[in-house]
Amino acid sequence: MARLVAVAGLAGCSFEHGHVVPDARARDASIDAPPVSFHLRVEAYMDGRSRLIFSGNTLRWHHYEFAAPGREQFMNQPTKLDGMEWFPVWPDIPTAENRDCDCESSTFTGLLTAIPRAATTSRVTIVQARRAPSIVVVPTADNDYTLIIELNDVGQSGSAWHVVDIDVTVN
Repeated sequence: MARLVAVAGLAGCSFEHGHVVPDARARDASIDAPPVSFHLRVEAYMDGRSRLIFSGNTLRWHHYEFAAPGREQFMNQPTKLDGMEWFPVWPDIPTAENRDCDCESSTFTGLLTAIPRAATTSRVTIVQARRAPSIVVVPTADNDYTLIIELNDVGQSGSAWHVVDIDVTVN
């Protein structure tokens, strides 16, 4: 069973952010490629509690409480992945807010680097958030190198942008 691990910085702190340079973006992101460290900045308009599920070079949301990411008050805000906008498709049950639906979004298949299929160390760092994110599942051979990050805005009034850096470093 995976341990719950939480790693957090100070909300609102600023620091240099090393975006992936163009030649690194051209790397083979297939799960058969040699393991390389993974880095991704995620920006999401959060109202409740949802988890990002990473597998290989894909990700999807699993939503639990309140409005789904980007959907409070029937908006359609994107999830931003290193600045690229992704508009997840939701089942829109019972409404387009997907409030308390315990449902999954469509799968994003365009990550430029895959979660490494090797021994790694995982870390999530707050750039901007009202509550600390957590690593719920770390990638291991036993879970087919799946990484699950929980973003949680429960207990706060309304939605807010949460920005986190996710790093999975090959040991």
